[in-house]
Amino acid sequence: MILTSRYGEEVAAMPANSCMPISDDPPLLAVSVRRGSKTNRVLKRSKTFSVNWIGFSDRKLITLLSESSKFPDKLKALKIPYQEIMSTPVISMAQAYAICERKSVQEAGDHDLTIGGLVGSMASIDFDENWKFEDYRPILYLGSNFRDPYTTIPDMRRAPLK
Repeated sequence: MILTSRYGEEVAAMPANSCMPISDDPPLLAVSVRRGSKTNRVLKRSKTFSVNWIGFSDRKLITLLSESSKFPDKLKALKIPYQEIMSTPVISMAQAYAICERKSVQEAGDHDLTIGGLVGSMASIDFDENWKFEDYRPILYLGSNFRDPYTTIPDMRRAPLK
């Protein structure tokens, strides 16, 4: 998945191994971001962030976004299409997304754990009732260096990035 946030003209985005639902009532999500990163700095100043689930076919985004960027708008600089929804960048090819309002930030070792309240979401038909995964092929694990994402589809496992 890809975590995005905006503060003023700065748009930050990074691959994330996971987000964690931490409450149903109210609906809350938590994400962990390395302290000192641009994404963490933007996330701490912004009021909102989005978590974007992309499919295995878009795995090149993981590699692109794993590199740091000196550009104010990382997504625009990398020519990754996105839209603004509720003043929050959302990756255009996302199969699902959650928009959260930042509630708190807790230190957790060399990372900060950001907790957000869900304020908007969208999911493709593949997420209806039981996850069908007919069109959406999830990336299940990014690996420690984001270069070798895994999927649930046997013929796509360990497929080389092109």
